[in-house]
Amino acid sequence: GVIALMGGRCGAGFQPAPGSEGLQAGSPQRTLVQAGSPHHNLAASGDAPLLLGILMECADPIETPDQLEEWVEGGVIAVGMAWWRGSRYAAGNGTNHKNDCGLTDLGRELATRMDGLGVVHDLSHLSQRATDDLLEHTDTTVIASHSNCRALLDGEANPDWQRHLSDETIAEIGRRGGMVGLNLVRNFIKTGLDRHSTNDRPTINETIAHVEHVCSVMGHRRGIGLGSDMDGGITANDLPKGINSPSDLQKLGEGLRAHRWNETEIRGFAWENWTRFWAGDPSLA
Repeated sequence: GVIALMGGRCGAGFQPAPGSEGLQAGSPQRTLVQAGSPHHNLAASGDAPLLLGILMECADPIETPDQLEEWVEGGVIAVGMAWWRGSRYAAGNGTNHKNDCGLTDLGRELATRMDGLGVVHDLSHLSQRATDDLLEHTDTTVIASHSNCRALLDGEANPDWQRHLSDETIAEIGRRGGMVGLNLVRNFIKTGLDRHSTNDRPTINETIAHVEHVCSVMGHRRGIGLGSDMDGGITANDLPKGINSPSDLQKLGEGLRAHRWNETEIRGFAWENWTRFWAGDPSLA
């Protein structure tokens, strides 16, 4: 919950939810970010509220693109057009590459409406072709909310290769002033793990390797933040060693410090990079 997140020194996050009512009711410790409304006056640190945004993972609940505005009014600020199986709008990362339809005509229409309403595109879970199609269709800022580096996960030899970001995609996200959110699911950090073992978990250093790679490709440390994927169905055995709950997320900061990140950069990873992104800070570009 909120207390565990703040205990882990996390100041911003996404909430999978059908609407904003549950987030807004009786929650002085958290503030719901709205699409197209920069929060320049909010800094997610100290006594400031935890910033939450509703991200839709798979756009199929939006039956037609003209319904998007209703979802935005309900609090949606970012949309990933597909999940693993794909959607009416785009192919997902589980799509056979030979049958990859990329972005559909309906998906292009939705993308245009998203741009008009200030809704952010999330590339996580899109197939490679859908990613390429979207980046060609729109020149807006994009994110990959919970994805890691394909180059560190056996490249295209990995059966799940489309779930991970190519260096070209990472570079383009950075060029547009976007963000990559680090995924903490163990097989998205390291290949060859025994999925049936409760002890075969990647180390903090192996996790931070993805952070460092994103920064190397982008050329700066302002486009990386926590993505986690800790949104249900994830146990401690699915996470890096030493991270058993949100309260342990500060151990990533300790690891970054050991890699000679300064305190400003560590705060950036923990929350400030995401906060600046939602505030529309041009320094990210």
